[in-house]
Amino acid sequence: MILEINDVDSPHTTTVEDPESVDTWLAKEFLSLSFQDRNAIVEEMHGVSCLTPEETPRLIYTSLERLEHEISLIPTKNKKMYDLCQKKYGRKNSREDGGSYVNDVDFRMRFLRAELFDATKAARRLVLFLENLVDLFGEYALQRPILLSDFTEDELQIFRMGNLQLLPFRDRSGRRIVVGVEGLAMQFKSALRFKILYYLLWVASEDLETQSKGVVCVLWPVNDIALRHIQNKELLMLETQKKRTTGGPVRVCAFHFCVPDNPFYHALKVVFTMTLDKPFRSRLKFHVGQVTELQYLVQGYGIPVDHIPLTGTGNVKTQNLRVWLKLRSNVENPKEESAEKIIECPGSSDVLFRPSKLIKGHRGNVQFYSLIEYYHEFGLGTTNASKKIIADIHEGNGRILVWDKRGWWTTLTDPAQIQFKVSVAYRDYKKKNKGKIQSHNSSTFAFQEQDGTFAFQEQDDKKRKLGDQDAAGSSSPRSRSQKLNNCNFLNVGSSHQSSASVTDY
Repeated sequence: MILEINDVDSPHTTTVEDPESVDTWLAKEFLSLSFQDRNAIVEEMHGVSCLTPEETPRLIYTSLERLEHEISLIPTKNKKMYDLCQKKYGRKNSREDGGSYVNDVDFRMRFLRAELFDATKAARRLVLFLENLVDLFGEYALQRPILLSDFTEDELQIFRMGNLQLLPFRDRSGRRIVVGVEGLAMQFKSALRFKILYYLLWVASEDLETQSKGVVCVLWPVNDIALRHIQNKELLMLETQKKRTTGGPVRVCAFHFCVPDNPFYHALKVVFTMTLDKPFRSRLKFHVGQVTELQYLVQGYGIPVDHIPLTGTGNVKTQNLRVWLKLRSNVENPKEESAEKIIECPGSSDVLFRPSKLIKGHRGNVQFYSLIEYYHEFGLGTTNASKKIIADIHEGNGRILVWDKRGWWTTLTDPAQIQFKVSVAYRDYKKKNKGKIQSHNSSTFAFQEQDGTFAFQEQDDKKRKLGDQDAAGSSSPRSRSQKLNNCNFLNVGSSHQSSASVTDY
């Protein structure tokens, strides 16, 4: 099998004769980067750091001006949809009558953040996004954001199959996670697959944290459905797929491709690599092994594997997807005033209150219980501690979220209810740790038998019983045995008493 990989950044063509050699080729390409770039990419892929610069009003203002200038420098043939948008809607934004969301500051900031405020790259991404959007959805996507109602009923049925999903929680560094499972939706038309993907990415990029930190893609095929259709000419339009992958509305920080170790999936690895440009390929990580091995490998990158929508037998889980689709329907077609308060995905600093084990590993809750432990060590009362904890949460831009049984999160705003929930959590922690005090014997008496001191004491006692008087002074064996006898009261019951508490989580 001979595959050719074209790189838009280079006039050269790379030929891959053996699918397994793609790993070697990617490694050489990665090593061609500078040490600083390699280190930055690895740290961001592991969730250790984020490459997004600190935003200031001056940076935002100057970047928006440069973005406008860079867009004007792009040849007309490469920005037809952008020019069409400006012709139809002028310079009006979405808040003006007859305007377009393309002229909104929020819309343009998404692409600046996606390219780390590089105005030249952001301009290319923006015009390419509009080209792809019109190609997939239609010209109405130039005026307003894409909606769930833009999918036909047949397309929604494929959407509900769950081959592509957006996880309900973030990874440990606050990034949203897009997953492709089972056949990766490759058994369907490429246009539909990218329609679903673009909708997921657009929804994910609606909050500021995701715009800044980006998203992570996890691809986990578990059967040969995808490869059985890989020979379709429509699916081998790799240049079109590469253009659609490059023009997303949010930055992809990492691609994790999880496959079993057999030649069937090695060929799929090559095809997927061919759909990525060089900047994306440097963030591509292949994981090969059995299911348990793959879970441990992916978890090392801060991804909550418990939420991967796959069962142990390889079937797709769709429960979270059904809830999420219902949520999106309520957000896009609000029938109640409460729809405005719906939170699609909690932020990494938010504290969640819900009787479920799913929230245990949420980053905001981990920080919350760390605060409880911290103030408990100071011995603060429940009221004072809860007030300090609430202040710390708000200072870190966190919110108190509660679960609505209809399938989404809402912000708790009543100070009395917030105080009550935090106080209950603090009291529960104190109650849980009460009685878990363990004994710590600080005496060395238990070790005295090992070095012979205790045996020497018994010998000295025998001499005293015989009436042997020792006048050698305080340094005599008898005086040392008397000191031991005088201190023995410290050891009485020491195995049942406590001098320190152990915090148990």
